[in-house]
Amino acid sequence: MILHPVRMRVILALNDRSLTPKQIAAELKDVAPATLYHHLNLLTEAGVTQVVEERLVRGTLHEKVYAISDSFTLLSPEEVATASKEELMQCFLAFASKLIGDHARYLDLKEGGYYTDAGYHQHPVYLSDEEYVRFGQEVNAVLLPWLKQAPAPGRRRYMLTTISFPDLEYEETSNDENESDSIS
Repeated sequence: MILHPVRMRVILALNDRSLTPKQIAAELKDVAPATLYHHLNLLTEAGVTQVVEERLVRGTLHEKVYAISDSFTLLSPEEVATASKEELMQCFLAFASKLIGDHARYLDLKEGGYYTDAGYHQHPVYLSDEEYVRFGQEVNAVLLPWLKQAPAPGRRRYMLTTISFPDLEYEETSNDENESDSIS
């Protein structure tokens, strides 16, 4: 549903914001209004977006205000446990879309400036299941005091994003290499 280029751009436009179709159209100047409404309706029917407000315009017409649906981006632990592969992928894509939208707005704001106050990295970490649990606990213990800090003069808000998952391709390759070593 969300991998269509126009729908992905609508999701990026709505990232952490509520907008009317007219406001979305102002950001997607190359998308015809009929096309925009079509994709916005598809996203709403699928539960990706939702109408968060309706305003009266000239006393009769209703102007709808859209946002990303909370149910689309947030799953409880129980919902994660019972979610299908497709539902989990949709949620991850929404999460990734949010990151892309945040980064695009950051770059827009920093136009012509320096980009030294942001970074992104991916590092492999080799851990047993028990070590992975301990790693998570220790990272949380280090982060918790920083996460509890309130806004204050001189403090800038930074977004800390973490994603971790097993590298199954590496495991398969390692297992294949180990098997061939033990056979010869």
